Amino acid sequence: MSNILSKHQLAEILLQLLERTSFRREQMENYVNRLFETLKWDSVPYVESGKDTYTVRIYERGLVSLEKRMKHSDEVIYWLLADIIFTATHVELMERHGVDNKQTHLNYSNEVMADLNMGVQEAFQQIGDPYFQWHQTGKRQELEGMK
Repeated sequence: MSNILSKHQLAEILLQLLERTSFRREQMENYVNRLFETLKWDSVPYVESGKDTYTVRIYERGLVSLEKRMKHSDEVIYWLLADIIFTATHVELMERHGVDNKQTHLNYSNEVMADLNMGVQEAFQQIGDPYFQWHQTGKRQELEGMK
């Protein structure tokens, strides 16, 4: 019997974990719902559940830039959490600084980067282990094969 979760099951788990953070529920639902969109956004991990593996793909300009096959649900959940948390923290920073990254742009100073990193760190801390520990040890880079 397979332990592979459906997209709907993954989405439910993601929302339960993200409820532990200070992010707005509506915002988190929008990010989680990207799993079900046919349009693939740049740099966002998308998951397909197979019989005994997950296929995670990241697209750039409509083309697959990274594809990984994974067997462990927790790793897929972590990878998706990492993307959602980073995106949500980045959007909150842009709102705080009054920029839209279209006509006005965020100055990625050391202070802004520290705020970004701190926001991501706090969200993972609120979610807890194993995801917090994995964030601390660079699991996303490992999963994306950058190490």
